[in-house]
Amino acid sequence: MIRVDLKFGKITPDEAREMQYKLSLDLAVYRVFINGYSKNGYVIFDETKLPKEKLLEMLKPFEPEVISEKELTPQELIESSLSWKNTIAA
Repeated sequence: MIRVDLKFGKITPDEAREMQYKLSLDLAVYRVFINGYSKNGYVIFDETKLPKEKLLEMLKPFEPEVISEKELTPQELIESSLSWKNTIAA
């Protein structure tokens, strides 16, 4: 899995909400957050099912700029989703 942090050149809050919903329907996308006010966001996805180039093509009307890219394991994704109250020390 890959996490891509993005900065958008132009996107409205309504467009951000709509694109976030469309991406969330894709089975290759595990997490997505797009903020139309601050014009940034991130997508966590499986690159074997959805190539990064295709993802960027879908976002092209909003002038996306890749800020960072990080490889994630399923365990890291799950741990990042947990609240600090729910984690157990090893």
